[in-house]
Amino acid sequence: MKDLFLVEPNKKYQKSFENYALTYRKINDEHYFNKYKKALENFQDYLNDLHNYSKENDLLQREVITSTFWLIDKKEVVGVVRIRHQEVECAGHIGYDISPDCRNRGYVFQILKLALEKSIKIGMEEVILTCNIDNTTSKKVIEKNNGKLLGTIFDEEENECLYKYSITLTTN
Repeated sequence: MKDLFLVEPNKKYQKSFENYALTYRKINDEHYFNKYKKALENFQDYLNDLHNYSKENDLLQREVITSTFWLIDKKEVVGVVRIRHQEVECAGHIGYDISPDCRNRGYVFQILKLALEKSIKIGMEEVILTCNIDNTTSKKVIEKNNGKLLGTIFDEEENECLYKYSITLTTN
């Protein structure tokens, strides 16, 4: 776990990321597979889209600047984290996922920890995170990273109840 790091999406990890995307198709997770499908169709366009989102280029109305990073372990993409520079209702500032093939190995704690470090570099002082109230793993991970429960909210779009957390960022 000590060799884990976040990188900006790039061509060097194309094959690994394509395999990452395919793990979601393998388990029939349409939500995440659809999020990454464009990378399988045209990897360079996918990278360009991520770059534009991180620089406020070509953002649609109601979209926010979002920096995406890949969690790398032994030259393989094992997770993805998106840091939104403004809070998004029912999604917060940070969203992350770990490859279905790599779950239950401690990556989820590490990806959030590293994302919080990146958030400080972006200039954020506090981040809001949400998780489904049934997602005990995410709840534990957020709390282990100093998340303070603000309460519950209802996401009408997804028709689910969420916990809403705040994490105050400190520089060391």
